[in-house]
Amino acid sequence: MFLLKRFVVLIVSGIVLSSCLGKYVETDLDALTKNEELKIVEYGQTNSLTLTKNAATGIYYNISKTNSAGLAVSSAYDLHLAYSLKTIDGFEIVKKTAADSVMFNFYTTPAFDGFKYALLFLKEGEKGTFLIPSYQAYYENPPTGVEKYAVIVAEIELVDLLSEDDKINNYVKKKNLTVTEKTNTGLRFIRTNAKTTNDSLKAGDNVSVKYNGMFLNETSFDSGTFGIVIGSSSTIAGFSEGISKLKKGEKARIIFPSSIGYGSAGSGTIPPYTPLIFDIEIVTVNGL
Repeated sequence: MFLLKRFVVLIVSGIVLSSCLGKYVETDLDALTKNEELKIVEYGQTNSLTLTKNAATGIYYNISKTNSAGLAVSSAYDLHLAYSLKTIDGFEIVKKTAADSVMFNFYTTPAFDGFKYALLFLKEGEKGTFLIPSYQAYYENPPTGVEKYAVIVAEIELVDLLSEDDKINNYVKKKNLTVTEKTNTGLRFIRTNAKTTNDSLKAGDNVSVKYNGMFLNETSFDSGTFGIVIGSSSTIAGFSEGISKLKKGEKARIIFPSSIGYGSAGSGTIPPYTPLIFDIEIVTVNGL
């Protein structure tokens, strides 16, 4: 479900068979894990926290604010977070409030694995404390001021979740755009220059299209000019739909969700579940 780099890092048994002694021997990693668990349990007792352990990840957690009606976390959403990270010894690494408007995306936001796992334990509107062992956190590569093998305490509040539709609406509002048409596929069509002629495009027309493809932050990922036959399936559905609404010489900005873009798989530099913007212009129709 979640296509996350290094996201599935499960600790395996630290007991290995010694070919020389014929006995089970405790590894350094197993010893480290046991030591960190003792620290985590002690932290919970000292701070009067009732902690639950997730066996698959080794993370201990306490959900202090629940919301049974809240949406469950999914990689299809962006997450609005408030959070703090500190070592179990109290060294503060980072603190972000809800007013900081921190948005988290599973595919594009850098974070250690344990932080991503912790988010999966929350629903929209919930808050929790997470004790993350070092092998799910910074391990041997901590930031400045943090020792190696540091257990991390994460306080996380999931303020709300943003769907692709929410993100597109926010973009349109921020840019004060007037949407010419919103289709049932979720495409927003914004005509930027219109022609009064009646030469609408029809199925089978061979058109030359000038385009600039962008993310919602208006970073361009591709641009150029290419030919397309109206009604064909030679390009993604959202792009084809937007082009079909233009006449020769017209320009428009189209914005559409990943359901008519690159979907849950993404493509190249385009992450999964990513809405896209295209500025498009019909340059020629059937060579003219």
